[in-house]
Amino acid sequence: MKKHVLPWLAGWLALFCLWQLLAGEWNHQEWVAGASAATLGAAILAVARGVSDIDHRIPWRAVAASWSALPQVFVDFAIVMWALARRKRGTTYTRMRVRDTGGGRAWVNYAANFSPNAYVVEIDDEHVTLHDLVRHRNSESPA
Repeated sequence: MKKHVLPWLAGWLALFCLWQLLAGEWNHQEWVAGASAATLGAAILAVARGVSDIDHRIPWRAVAASWSALPQVFVDFAIVMWALARRKRGTTYTRMRVRDTGGGRAWVNYAANFSPNAYVVEIDDEHVTLHDLVRHRNSESPA
C-alpha cells in the first residue's frame, strides 16, 4: 500500500500547490478547484505509473551529484547578464557523456537545466548536446 499511496500523495500535493501558485487567489473556490484538479491529476499519474514498466525512482547518488547545480544559478545569472550586455551569441555542441547514471538520467537532465547559461538540448546513451550562451564548464554540471 505504501508503494502506491505515497507517490499518489506526493503527486496530489505537488499538483495542488501548483494550482494555488498559478491561480494566484487564496479563497474557498480555488481550494476546491485545486483539490479537484489535483485529485484527478494524481489519479491519472497513478494509473500511468501502474501501466508503465519504467523505474520511476531517482537514485540518491544522482541527487547528491547534482548539489552544485543550484548555487551555480547565481553565477550563471551574472554570466548571462554580461553576455547579453555584450550581445554575445551562444553555441551548441555535443560531448561524450562522462558518467552513467542509470535510472537517474531524467534527474540529471532536469538538474542540468537549472542553469540559465547552459541547458541540455538532447541526451542519449553516449552523448549529451548542450547549448551555452558563454562556454563555462561549471554551468554544464551535472550533465
